[in-house]
Amino acid sequence: MQVSDKDRRALLILGAAFVLFLLFQTDLIFPAPDASASASQSIEAEENQLLLAQTQVRQEPLLSSENQAVRALEESLEARLLKSETAALAQAEMRERVGELLQGAGISMRASRFAPVEAEGDDFAQVPLVIDFDCDITRFVNLLADVANAPELLSTREIKVSSSNQKTKSVRVELTVSGYLPISRTPGLVKKSGSRS
Repeated sequence: MQVSDKDRRALLILGAAFVLFLLFQTDLIFPAPDASASASQSIEAEENQLLLAQTQVRQEPLLSSENQAVRALEESLEARLLKSETAALAQAEMRERVGELLQGAGISMRASRFAPVEAEGDDFAQVPLVIDFDCDITRFVNLLADVANAPELLSTREIKVSSSNQKTKSVRVELTVSGYLPISRTPGLVKKSGSRS
């Protein structure tokens, strides 16, 4: 059986149409817009992940140094906490230590009283002592410097100053000085702070 020229042309056109159909189906001539967009997004995501990994590698020594510095600071602060095992003993420790600071500054204490022990953040308890005394301004300023530079971690919470004697320029002072304990040594505060969270 012979194929006529007309049939041959029809077969060639049909073959070409089939090849074009296959090319369109495999996105070789005109890729689908979604495919190229998702491919570029995928490449961009991979590049971002690579940049992030490179940044993390470069920052690792810096982060390690920062972590070591934070640990060293925590250790130095913990070494400056009150040594007492309970809040009651810490109050006695505060009374003794503040008495030493006053004596070192040449100031006589008129009175003292304990304020309630309170949580200071999640990790520490504040042990405040309220003291009353009269002294000249210079000694008062020196006492504040001694409190700030004490080996223990101490802070001044409240300061009330009134004139005591105009001639001698002395002042009457009510000062709250606080020391700090790990909150684990104050079980009552641990329960309160646990109930808040």
